Amino acid sequence: MYAALLTFGVLAGEAANLSRGSEVTALTLANWTLSAALLAALWGYALRRRIGNERYWRAVFWLVLFANAVMLVPVLLGDRAVAMFTAALTLLIVPAYLAAYRYAYRSTALWEVNSD
Repeated sequence: MYAALLTFGVLAGEAANLSRGSEVTALTLANWTLSAALLAALWGYALRRRIGNERYWRAVFWLVLFANAVMLVPVLLGDRAVAMFTAALTLLIVPAYLAAYRYAYRSTALWEVNSD
């Protein structure tokens, strides 16, 4: 349920931004890529399905975590109201990061290859 709600929220938010005339920049494309990777890991974990391999998801987890932290720093150091709103929204995606971590590091059964 969380995966569906988060996916809907991300897609609705991006659609709203585009409908207001927001430009699609390199930063926007990077954000979409990071969001897609996080959502793919979340869905893989939620559905207990293997997508790719664990080494890939381990690298993706740290890349997404680092990139989002870097993008959040200027926002959190800026206007206080925007920083508080962003911090509250960030709390909503903490479960997705936990799922991505568990998908990459704690889902051993998913990554075992059958020898049949």
